[in-house]
Amino acid sequence: MKLNCTLGILFCLVAIQGASGQAFSHVETFTRLDSIHNTNGVAVADYDNDGDIDLFFTGIQNFNPTDHNTWNHLMRNRGDGTFEDVTVAAGFGIQYVNEGLRAERGEKMGVSWGDYDNDGFPDLFLANSRENQLYHNEGDGTFKDVTAIAGVAGCNVCYSATGLWWDHDRDGDLDLYVSNLNTTNVMYENKGNGHFEDVTELLGIGGGATITWSSVAIDAGKDGFLDLLNVNDTQAKEFFENRSGLKYNEAALAYRLNNKGAGMGVAIGDCNNDGLFDIYITNIFTHLPNPLFVDQGDRRYKDVAPAWGVNNTGWGWGTQFLDFDHDGDEDLAAVNGPIDEVNQIPQPDIENFFYKNLLKQGESRFDDWSEQSGTNGLAKGKGLETFDYDYDGDLDMVVANMLENAYFFRNETIQNNEQTSQTNWLQIKLEGVVSNRNAFGTTVKIRIGNEWLYRYHHGGAIFGQSIKPVHFGIGSSAMIDEIRFTWLTGVTEAIYNVPANQILSFREGSGTVVIEENDGNGGSSTFIERHYVQPNPFVGETNLIFQLAKAETLDLRIFNTLGQEVYHNSKILDEAGTLSFDWDGSGQNSGIYLYTATFGDKQMTGKLVMVTQP
Repeated sequence: MKLNCTLGILFCLVAIQGASGQAFSHVETFTRLDSIHNTNGVAVADYDNDGDIDLFFTGIQNFNPTDHNTWNHLMRNRGDGTFEDVTVAAGFGIQYVNEGLRAERGEKMGVSWGDYDNDGFPDLFLANSRENQLYHNEGDGTFKDVTAIAGVAGCNVCYSATGLWWDHDRDGDLDLYVSNLNTTNVMYENKGNGHFEDVTELLGIGGGATITWSSVAIDAGKDGFLDLLNVNDTQAKEFFENRSGLKYNEAALAYRLNNKGAGMGVAIGDCNNDGLFDIYITNIFTHLPNPLFVDQGDRRYKDVAPAWGVNNTGWGWGTQFLDFDHDGDEDLAAVNGPIDEVNQIPQPDIENFFYKNLLKQGESRFDDWSEQSGTNGLAKGKGLETFDYDYDGDLDMVVANMLENAYFFRNETIQNNEQTSQTNWLQIKLEGVVSNRNAFGTTVKIRIGNEWLYRYHHGGAIFGQSIKPVHFGIGSSAMIDEIRFTWLTGVTEAIYNVPANQILSFREGSGTVVIEENDGNGGSSTFIERHYVQPNPFVGETNLIFQLAKAETLDLRIFNTLGQEVYHNSKILDEAGTLSFDWDGSGQNSGIYLYTATFGDKQMTGKLVMVTQP
């Protein structure tokens, strides 16, 4: 959908106002978001599966039914450029009240979308002071509080900031990691029956009492398993390395990620377009500058923030990478919101920051476009999200502000550019089948000629986690020669000759399976050890293939959902290469099966889906 003047005179005036040269224009009034005040977090998802991306804001204060400014808000995208408040109708008419100790940074904090039961409808986790909440999406536009059943309430002394959905054990469903501000962070493993189990101590992923504002999962070790980075405040950042899905090892110093700044926000992108994903963290600059950790490709990162010109964003909170101008490199946005006083010293308000990446101009740095972009407001910003709310191809921005109304910035790049042939784009909606339904943890890369562009799909940020399409700006290119998807299972699929300027839906298993060689280049795979299944879903028979980096004995077991073993076989690999197992499940019932492959001290897990003959 592309909005135009048929929507009304008001929108036309907004569009004309945005044509003055600024990249973004304020459209809070038109979008009906100007009534949203006093918010911490914001995240987006198409909760009702109508094709439009919706918004959820978390209010800072304890809930008061008579005070609109204390509410969380679910804002449904109407598809005409405006949002409507459906908070009460969706089942959020009674909200959280902290009856314990006062929470200085807010009673209600983060909002994280994630389809934890893989039913196709995004569920919602709310991080609060003292007690968290999980709402199940009922599929009819309403939500049900299932916190007690799921076992993820936390504790009445916990002060939670953000929830992170991720599939830590690669079993095909989303697990939950909760970042806390005064106690040990908590890891919940999804048991697949609507219940979660606290496995923090078992996995060694807690880290003791920390001040953790946000966390992200990324395969920094390039071994196929997601590692975990905790962004801590005035404490060294923690990085938990995962090589098996069974145990984690704190390795921030080894990876050179142990920055001790007053960290809050975090974003992942490929700022230098080398196929390796980089990490940006917002600190309080007066304590320590922000780091931009560029992946060196050898389990090491290097902070290049000063050289790239992005080490100071004031009192940093939310941050996002985005290609706002469709030139092929990822730009950077960051908001900040100083608290009123520190040690009785008043703190001045500082405008938000926006940086244009100059990689396509031949320079390894960002240029400060804060004023030129039109996004440099003085409100005390907290949460930040970027997404294409009107489906016109470019990324818009929403900011949750502590005191003032929320900011909503409409991207005017395509409208302002007389040469629209230079602002082509592609968006991809991902759907996992064997992987988790939201496909969190998937990497996507596209090839145009001999050049590759890279994105990592995870949705995580401070105070929020979103489910949204993967976005590429592709400049003057009207056709994408190749797209490759690498799922958490290790399978890489490819599709070819895709026209630009569309929203493409891609379902796991729909492409051509390819095995990439690790050649050390940006076009290579990120790890050697991998496994995949052909076909999956399947009727009767399927083939499981394991690619190993050295000689091993591999033990494969397949279980039904009752935990009963239905297949067991072991094979020996004499040298690096592949092992293949054929499984005839025709004697079993259709449904979901789980497999575990053990070799050496490692383990690969996955999900099989057997269907009946159509």
